[in-house]
Amino acid sequence: MKNIIERARKYIGKCPPAIENQHGSNATFYVAAILVWGFGLSEADALMLLHEHNRSCVPPWSEEELKHKVTSATGAKHDKPRGHLLKSGEQSGEWGVSGKGKVRGKKSVVAEPVRKPVFRPMVLKRVAAGAGLIPDVVEFLGARSLVRPDRQDSASGLRHLYLPGSGEKVIIFSTMKSQGQFVWKADDADRIQNRHLPSGPDGVWFLAQPVDGKFHPNPRMEGKSSRRSEESVTAWRYVGLESDEADPDDWVRCLVQMPLRISCICESGGRSIHALARVDAASKADWDLKVSSIKPALVTLGADPGAMSAVRLTRLPQAQRGQRVQRLLYLNPAPDGTPILRQPVQAALYQRGQEGSHE
Repeated sequence: MKNIIERARKYIGKCPPAIENQHGSNATFYVAAILVWGFGLSEADALMLLHEHNRSCVPPWSEEELKHKVTSATGAKHDKPRGHLLKSGEQSGEWGVSGKGKVRGKKSVVAEPVRKPVFRPMVLKRVAAGAGLIPDVVEFLGARSLVRPDRQDSASGLRHLYLPGSGEKVIIFSTMKSQGQFVWKADDADRIQNRHLPSGPDGVWFLAQPVDGKFHPNPRMEGKSSRRSEESVTAWRYVGLESDEADPDDWVRCLVQMPLRISCICESGGRSIHALARVDAASKADWDLKVSSIKPALVTLGADPGAMSAVRLTRLPQAQRGQRVQRLLYLNPAPDGTPILRQPVQAALYQRGQEGSHE
């Protein structure tokens, strides 16, 4: 059964999430039908996996709505026998869902094309309202940050994101189009102070994925040598989330509700807010698969799709950008996916002051 559940989990991971005003009800019913009928899962197991799929839906379904989808899918009429997806050779996308809640065979249904997700300001406002009772969202983030953000500088922030002894390296940029002005080494982190890091009038960026620090031929650029391409990456750990379109306050109120493993949130020194969420993929292909499952929902809320690429620069927290600071708002080195909205206040950490301080 454990193997069947894993197979079902991988299968529905390729199914698009439900997006408001984009046939979201049918999309979720389709996933429920795959689970209870295609893989023959019990309603309890199907509901568990449907909860996982629900994390990428915008807005997420309620518990009662998910239960109703599972029950309806169990009682619907199906053209194929229960458990048919357990057989070898079955491919994703065989079923279509009718408007009457029936799952019908591929030959009798013309599948609707999947529309490219776009930013929907009204959906952003609706989801942000779920955290509307928070009076000051920046103060809210700081109180729930596992590491107190206002006691960090750029160097100490990096020490929390890349642990000493890991051998990991991070490229830091004060000129975005360069190959980086500094290679930060986790094993030398105690000796690297903030004054050693580069700075510039346009601010400071870093490549969030750890790298080996070496130059490699980049086959996508006619073999040009690079130390910031995917050939240099040693761990596919993070995805960067940023939005230049969404209202910053609404964007953060959405982020705190997301069941993502958010490690870091900081201001860009401009209008936007940047976040890093842990992916911990096994490979570039695995990273692409994991990010593709959450991308439609986040783009609908205003996330820049171009920023959600595997090798992407993001703003270095606490670095100076002109007269402003790329202010760190939240730092959690080991997030577990619990939405920040549900995380406890880290009052004890604030009182003891054990989180680290400016160098």
